[in-house]
Amino acid sequence: MPSSSRVPVIAACGLILLIIGVGLVGARNDDDGSSSSSEAAPLDIAPVDPVDAPSTIAAPLDSAPTTVVAETIPPLTQTLAQGMQSNEVRRVQERLTELAFDPGPVDGIFGLQTTQAVWAFEKLVLGVPREEATGQITPERWGRLLGPVSISPRRSTNAQANHTEVYLAEQVMIVFERDVPTIISHISTGELDTNGNPKEYCEVATYDTDVQGRELDEPVQKAVCAEAKTPGGVFTYDRQVEGKRVSPLGGMWNPVYFNYGIAVHGAENVPLQPASHGCVRIPMHISEYFQSKVSIGDRILVWNGSKEPEDITERESLPSFDRPDPNATTTTTTTTSTTTTTLPPETTTTVAAPATTAAPPSTATPTTTTAPPSTTTTSSPPSTTAPASTTTAPPTTAPPADG
Repeated sequence: MPSSSRVPVIAACGLILLIIGVGLVGARNDDDGSSSSSEAAPLDIAPVDPVDAPSTIAAPLDSAPTTVVAETIPPLTQTLAQGMQSNEVRRVQERLTELAFDPGPVDGIFGLQTTQAVWAFEKLVLGVPREEATGQITPERWGRLLGPVSISPRRSTNAQANHTEVYLAEQVMIVFERDVPTIISHISTGELDTNGNPKEYCEVATYDTDVQGRELDEPVQKAVCAEAKTPGGVFTYDRQVEGKRVSPLGGMWNPVYFNYGIAVHGAENVPLQPASHGCVRIPMHISEYFQSKVSIGDRILVWNGSKEPEDITERESLPSFDRPDPNATTTTTTTTSTTTTTLPPETTTTVAAPATTAAPPSTATPTTTTAPPSTTTTSSPPSTTAPASTTTAPPTTAPPADG
């Protein structure tokens, strides 16, 4: 074949080879590009999936228990009251414990301790007047108990300190730990008369210490009167006694004092109404750990129902101090004479001759003064009237009432 005729053939073959080469190069580039893009996506996603996965899963996991609990707790089918025993009672006790209303052991038994915790819930959260509290959980109250319950202090410390608040009108006490309630307790404070004022009481008290708290050689009994007053005001805890403290007017368990002889203490009788001599009674099971929740120096604010604690004067914040019982002077002189004299006064009056009785005027005068107590103030012997006036006049020197 002539060379001139081979040129077109060679050119055509070169062109075909060029086209094939371009195609192969393009295909290789496309493969590289597609492989790089398909591998890039897993590289970008792979490190994100492990990090995002927990947060994405955590939300449903966190909300799941709330949803499940709400669905598994059925509404009450009946009103729960003291004396009942059931799983429903146990659920009420569990919820009260969560909210710091201590119902005692979570055992499904609706006893007095659970009743007292429900009293506190009624009065504080539901706003039920003290005298109308029932201590019962109705189906409606069960829904309220399960709902969100927020209890804040009336005097916030901005979460800087612990303090106690006592509400006399509601008969409720709350111990706050940096503004968070740790104990919410039903209480019983100073007994009231029919007019709502502190009730006067007259009892025989046994004192084993003097005014300064020093122990006496022998206990002394005195017939005293005072008002069952729990004063309002701002105070601090100043001393405490572990275990049982036998006060002049009764027993107290683990008392923490804040206003002379007035203390927060455990008592077996903590009724719905105010019934103490002036102290703040709390249930026994709460008093077992109460001292671990407060410290000496912590503030305790008492609302008296008419004034703010800070507006109460110093005189108004004083407790009622003991004074001699004017109707018990016979008892007092009799105990005094039997202490100093071996023979009882009855034998002296009956057996002794009239001449002997008339001779010593000192003996006749006590007999006259003891009979009519009203004449004790104006009787001739100043020695008998002096102690009564000195004890009553300066109340700050008289021993304060406990109990």
